[in-house]
Amino acid sequence: MTNQPMKILVTTPYFGSSFQIAILDYFKKLVKPENLSFRSSTGEVDKQFESLKKMLAENKPTVLIAISMCPHPDIISLYKTSNVPIILIDEEAEGASTIAIDNYTGGRMAAEHLISKGRKKIAIITGKTQSRANYAGNYNARLRLMGFSEALKHKGLSIPAGCTIEVPNYSREDGVVAMPNLIGASVDAIFCAAADNCAQGLLSVARERGVRIPEDIAVIGFDDLPIAQLSTPTLTTIRQPMKEIVDAAYKMSTTQRDEILNNPKKVLFKPELIIRQSA
Repeated sequence: MTNQPMKILVTTPYFGSSFQIAILDYFKKLVKPENLSFRSSTGEVDKQFESLKKMLAENKPTVLIAISMCPHPDIISLYKTSNVPIILIDEEAEGASTIAIDNYTGGRMAAEHLISKGRKKIAIITGKTQSRANYAGNYNARLRLMGFSEALKHKGLSIPAGCTIEVPNYSREDGVVAMPNLIGASVDAIFCAAADNCAQGLLSVARERGVRIPEDIAVIGFDDLPIAQLSTPTLTTIRQPMKEIVDAAYKMSTTQRDEILNNPKKVLFKPELIIRQSA
């Protein structure tokens, strides 16, 4: 490692989701301002390539931490040639290190809990699960859906037709749009793998329409953001250990920097089911 001062560059397609904001807040508590910078990018591969290339030239980082992004292989190679390792949070790509929770297990845990409550017509709201030509990243959505579906299959169940809903932004508005369709499909439970904020949209529509949670429809979210404890009813959810994720990223960025440059690592944390009133 050279004598270059530590410069951790954190980037994400957009600083909009509560998950990303929570991760950033932990970084701010851990890293001195002069050693930390934030830059937004994009999920579109062609634009993301140029954006990350520009960051390398302008910011001159010692490490790049990308949240919910899957950089192009040529970008990973370019950064490696410049002695800058890439650490991906909640994504994976060859040549980069990964830090995430076990999303597959998280999806499985959600399904198993709902099944244990006697639910049989269980929907899922997820992020985009298929990669597209101009879009990178489907890691967490794909694995959560896989774990969820296989847990249902193990009990002789399946997701009802039309009840796998993919949403773009993991936002409250996504939940508001999705919920009427699921009420119309007469589901008795929803796993909102697209995070707690999206689940808040589900709960708000349920209140407006007189749908009882969890009596009529049980709801499980994902992340365990502070809002999960403040909602009405309080939200059962799958907890991500965000502080531990950031601590691991910081350790990789400092004491393991040279090591991961040539030998990328993968660190997976165990998810935890937090049971509250909604399921």
